[in-house]
Amino acid sequence: MGAGSSTEAEREPLLVPAYVGTNSQPVHSRVYGRRWLVLILFSLLGLMQGMVWNFWGPIENSAVQAYGFTKSDIAVLVLWGPVGFIPWLLFMWLMDKKGLRASLLLSAVFMLLGATLRSIPVTDLHVRR
Repeated sequence: MGAGSSTEAEREPLLVPAYVGTNSQPVHSRVYGRRWLVLILFSLLGLMQGMVWNFWGPIENSAVQAYGFTKSDIAVLVLWGPVGFIPWLLFMWLMDKKGLRASLLLSAVFMLLGATLRSIPVTDLHVRR
């Protein structure tokens, strides 16, 4: 799975029993920095996604006054965050064919595009809804 850049040693499990039997040698595991980097980047991407969708609650009253939204409009906007997880099959296929890096980059680009489009002010009511 992926681009094939990982070594055989990186595919070994991190947590293995220290002693398999009574007369066997101890197993020494290694922790690779690349795994920590992927974990940190994945966690930061999840944090950013949560921040993007959870900012509507604190500014609800301001959004009603500034943009003319109703409270139900804001509730629907908050709902689109979980609905956005529906194309998970596409990202599973992409991760299987192209690897974790490509799927994470595509997710980050889509998140940036959505946040950018959301920050553009629109005065036409038909376009806004």
